[in-house]
Amino acid sequence: MPTFLRFAKYLKPYIGSIGLAFMCALVMAICEVGYFQILGDTTDALKLIETNTGDGPIHVRYFYVKDVFEGIEIPLPDADAAITLVVWVLGGIFTLVIIKGAFTYCNDYLMARVGNKLIIRVRNEMYERIAFAPLGTLKEHRTGDLMARVTDDVRTWQYTAGSTANVMRDVVLLPVFVAVLLFKSFQMTVLVLVLFPLLGHLISRFGRRIRGTSTEIQQQTADVSSQLKETIFGIKIIKSFTAEKLESSRFKETNRSQYRSALRRSRSTAMLPPLVELISAVGIATVFGLGCWQVIQGGLTTGSFIVYVAMIGRMFKPIKTVGQFNNVLQQSLASAERIFYVLDFEKEGNEEDKLPHLPPVRGEVEFRDVIFGYDRDDEIIKHINFCVKPGEVIALVGPSGGGKTTLVNLLPRFYELDSGKILIDGYPIDQVSLDSLRRQIAIVPQDTILFGGTVLDNIIYGQPAANRGDAIAAAKQANAHEFIALMPNGYDTPIGESGVKLSGGQQQRISIARAILKNPRILILDEATSALDSQSEALVQQSLGYLMRGRTTFVIAHRLSTVVNADRILVLNGGRIVESGTHQELLDKGGIYRTLRQMQRQE
Repeated sequence: MPTFLRFAKYLKPYIGSIGLAFMCALVMAICEVGYFQILGDTTDALKLIETNTGDGPIHVRYFYVKDVFEGIEIPLPDADAAITLVVWVLGGIFTLVIIKGAFTYCNDYLMARVGNKLIIRVRNEMYERIAFAPLGTLKEHRTGDLMARVTDDVRTWQYTAGSTANVMRDVVLLPVFVAVLLFKSFQMTVLVLVLFPLLGHLISRFGRRIRGTSTEIQQQTADVSSQLKETIFGIKIIKSFTAEKLESSRFKETNRSQYRSALRRSRSTAMLPPLVELISAVGIATVFGLGCWQVIQGGLTTGSFIVYVAMIGRMFKPIKTVGQFNNVLQQSLASAERIFYVLDFEKEGNEEDKLPHLPPVRGEVEFRDVIFGYDRDDEIIKHINFCVKPGEVIALVGPSGGGKTTLVNLLPRFYELDSGKILIDGYPIDQVSLDSLRRQIAIVPQDTILFGGTVLDNIIYGQPAANRGDAIAAAKQANAHEFIALMPNGYDTPIGESGVKLSGGQQQRISIARAILKNPRILILDEATSALDSQSEALVQQSLGYLMRGRTTFVIAHRLSTVVNADRILVLNGGRIVESGTHQELLDKGGIYRTLRQMQRQE
């Protein structure tokens, strides 16, 4: 579907409010035509006639008002009556201005409400698409680019919606004015209308150019956002390598690219109004000359001529407004393409409504000839087969890049298998709903993820119905209660963005408390202690010991000393299980595990 039509479909739920806004704009147009007409008729109606007597030039003033319905002139008794007429005329104009102002307010408010509702809806839909998108889809996009689409591109839509009220008024005004002008002077109006196709061609041509450069600018804005995010999150690395100047240079170049594109768009947007103004001036000058000629010939009254010229001047303003709005619309359509790209993300597990829920499990896990690759031509996991009994602790070790993390990421279906099956208690995981599957699995990653909010908010994150007592009990089991109690507001203390106010060990223990409260049957520990100092590691290991009790656990470990008590150790290399056994059995085999162990003991 074309972008414009898809954009227009989003306005369908608000067609009632848009219709009311349109009616308001129509009333405004009629009011504007009304007070132009009153001024013209008053000019024609009120006349001052001078007469001479035989004895000398005595000026006698006679005031007449023209009865527009009967076509005859009615004399006024004196100047006071004429003044009264003028007062009534001014009162009528003032009344029309008030009415127009009231309907202008209604028009602006209705369109602003539509615009804000539309933006809220689009942002919510984009957020849901991102939240429910497969992990593989999200990995293909830079975080800064997605952020720019949700913020900057949607903001462009918002600006367009805000401009719609003004353009609606002028678009309604245009045909009303044309109808009145045709009635007053058909020939002159046809001459003016000849200019419209030329203006339309200009607006269309510049619009295409503006849309192209707007697409470039939005992409470059995303580049700026991505680079800024990378700098903020990687500032320690940047400083440690004294790469501030390098990063500043890269950022300046990105900014320069955006600047050059912005200038190209500015040239197009700045060129259109003067051209429209020039063509409008030619039209007005032509009309003025012809109008003067018709007044001289008696084919047009002075009042009608004044009204005609004033309305022509006013009529070209809507044309300029439409031209300017077209610039905004083209920028909006460029943003719309980026927005719809996100809205077209495939939803993860889109067969959810049809799949049965996974019942509470004991924790038996089986991998049957599992094959997986992020790219189907490059397999990362190759023919993996093993079975885990409920409550067993399985350690995954091996050289970096061997596929350990990728393998455990297949269990909660972060990625879909290329072939093979994974079963939990005999249930194929691709035949049950994602929600019911993931509720029975908890992950404690190496890089702890905490969210903005309080300590309590983060502990109950997976169980929002849990009470404070449940959270405190989980924190005690995770060795976190003691340091939480010392915080300024205890469990109600804000932890800052991503937990920046906490040490690494404290963050990890809160993460463990969160997993304990979730009470999963299957647990994944992905290098959970590798980034901690010895003291913090000891406390976290104690917490993990409680968390692992009675649960099927997969432990990814770099330090082999942390997995010596695992029920079974799987050694992965090149995406395959090359060794399997207990710590002692693998040492006795003298294979890769023993070599890795000896290397670490020498460090």
